Amino acid sequence: MYIPFEKMPDHARVWIYQANRPFKPSEAQQISQTLENGTQSWEAHGAPLQASFEIRFNQVVVVAVNESVNQASGCSIDASTRWFKELAANLTIDFFNRDLAVIRGEILELIPISQIKSHVEAGNISPTDIILRPLTEQITAYRSAWLCPANESYISRHF
Repeated sequence: MYIPFEKMPDHARVWIYQANRPFKPSEAQQISQTLENGTQSWEAHGAPLQASFEIRFNQVVVVAVNESVNQASGCSIDASTRWFKELAANLTIDFFNRDLAVIRGEILELIPISQIKSHVEAGNISPTDIILRPLTEQITAYRSAWLCPANESYISRHF
């Protein structure tokens, strides 16, 4: 069952899907409609999941499940992954992008993982640049630490 994202409790589990490019307005609308329909009827072993999603930076989708209501199972997680695979095929978007996302205003600059060190050395990434932490698992960490300075992240060793 879908609920508004801001009503998700701090202990809710999250999955972050970073796209390889920004969404066009019609794509964002299609993504929202697909995810609202999907979360409305999302179940784990026949039990409804209390779930939500939000789109950030017009390029990142965060899906959340309140596991104190019912826990997501492997099959239900697979079902949510299928939503993104189907959207990817229809919209020609890679939702499983793992490049480093650096925030530049309201736009994400994606830097291939293999190029992080050279971008730091060239001064294209500074210690205070804000990046996304892609492996955030709980909504409380998402709300408080998903966006962080580069020198406090997994790329800090490059400074």
